[in-house]
Amino acid sequence: MIFEGSSEIMRLFIAREALDPHLKVGGAIFNTQLPMPQRLKAVFTSGKFYAGWYPKQWLPANAGNLDKLHPDLRPHVHYAARTSRKLARGLFHAMARFGPKLDREQLLLSRFVGIATELFAISATCSFAQYKIDSGEPADEVLSVASYFCRSAKMRIDHHFAGTSRNADRAGYDLTQELLAGKHEGFGKGIV
Repeated sequence: MIFEGSSEIMRLFIAREALDPHLKVGGAIFNTQLPMPQRLKAVFTSGKFYAGWYPKQWLPANAGNLDKLHPDLRPHVHYAARTSRKLARGLFHAMARFGPKLDREQLLLSRFVGIATELFAISATCSFAQYKIDSGEPADEVLSVASYFCRSAKMRIDHHFAGTSRNADRAGYDLTQELLAGKHEGFGKGIV
């Protein structure tokens, strides 16, 4: 049974799963309840981890051995591998920018989850398309559907990435606060 709000809850769960490894590495830095020596130790521990991890996110992504994958599907899988690293960098930059308050940036996190979901869908689509081809389905029919889906997913991913840097999130939040404070009452009259 799917209930109202389950998509939002699932998005928050996925975001938490994506952030969890980073919180384990550097979460102590932002924990004001911990003594300063413990927090400083966490700075050095996380610095050591990210000194190796972060540069790797800029290197060309390796999607593994794709010899058994149809040549028309390979670019989509390479795109997913490349874009996964771009997503990791974006999430890291957001963590550095917002720190422990990142969990309050629900729209930003939702965009990151949207990107991750689309990347998974691209990978699953390519895998299923290869399965269908291997099962004897006409390759041209399977590939046309898979390619269309992947191209559409890439457009949605581009839209999500664009929204991570250019958006109206702050203006929307400010307007919401004004509405809750009783301002702009004239706009609500006659709606219901």
